[in-house]
Amino acid sequence: MSKIIKKQEIVDLSVRTEFTKDLGMFQAHASVWSCVSENECGYDHDITETELRFVLNGKPCKYMGFKELYEKLYGENTWNKFWSELMTEFEEAYYKQTTYKNK
Repeated sequence: MSKIIKKQEIVDLSVRTEFTKDLGMFQAHASVWSCVSENECGYDHDITETELRFVLNGKPCKYMGFKELYEKLYGENTWNKFWSELMTEFEEAYYKQTTYKNK
């Protein structure tokens, strides 16, 4: 019978990073989930999910209520652009501030 030889073991880290951004009359909070793998040059990152939450006057808002309020304040069909740009900002902040940098 042949011997089983272990050739490689890869460890992936599941990382959740919390961010906040003050937008004046409200704050946006983000949880960025990523999978981080070590490689010969440092780390590989894959953001698996980004969740946004909003706080108005210190109280958490429901998604649909906040979206409706946002579009009443800033106009119809403004929400998707705002949401997309905010997601991009938080994800860029993750890559810039992560402790798992390339060497």
